[in-house]
Amino acid sequence: MERTLEPELMLDPHQAFAYASADFSTAHQAVIERFAAIFSAFNEGLVLDMGCGTADISIRFAKRFPRAKIIGVDGSPSMLSIGRKRIEEYHLSHSIELFEGIIPTWSYPAPFDVLLSNSLLHHLPRLSIAWQAIKKYAKKGAFIFFADLIRPESIEKARLLTESYVQNAPFLLKRDFFNSLLASFTIEEISQEIQSKNLSFTVEQISDFHLMIHGIFNG
Repeated sequence: MERTLEPELMLDPHQAFAYASADFSTAHQAVIERFAAIFSAFNEGLVLDMGCGTADISIRFAKRFPRAKIIGVDGSPSMLSIGRKRIEEYHLSHSIELFEGIIPTWSYPAPFDVLLSNSLLHHLPRLSIAWQAIKKYAKKGAFIFFADLIRPESIEKARLLTESYVQNAPFLLKRDFFNSLLASFTIEEISQEIQSKNLSFTVEQISDFHLMIHGIFNG
């Protein structure tokens, strides 16, 4: 199945609220625990959460690694507004700062020790943007950890996954999940990109529709 780009960022406040109201706690906490298991040497440093959305991953990362400083960046003002309120509720303003921006044109004055993203890749027009972001933001030796969806082999499979995993979700979430599946990359596409760029990253499937990319950036 050919890749179909998603129509837009989550700019609609109703769409952002629907996403923020959904329970992603199990999946998001699993992202943090996988990072901790793979990069057991990490304890503190400057972390970039790319496509941070409502900051749930940033908040969970800050709780797991209280000595880390997390910078979250996202293109949706509606999502960031919700994220900032959540950060205040958890009294984590000293650990997390959010910025509006688009990767990789957004800039920051310091390189990062960790580049983290959850569900960013399928929003990108091209995979090459992810590698541009790594070169721009990561310091040599930085830990890279991306989690995302896997594009199914057919529209029928995408519909089946949607009905199987988010059947009780509101219409907006079901629609967005389906569109996100169609916009995702395959493991084969990502593996080919990694090889062509001579990056020492690992890509692996971790569920029926999730993948994980991790490794150390060697400059």
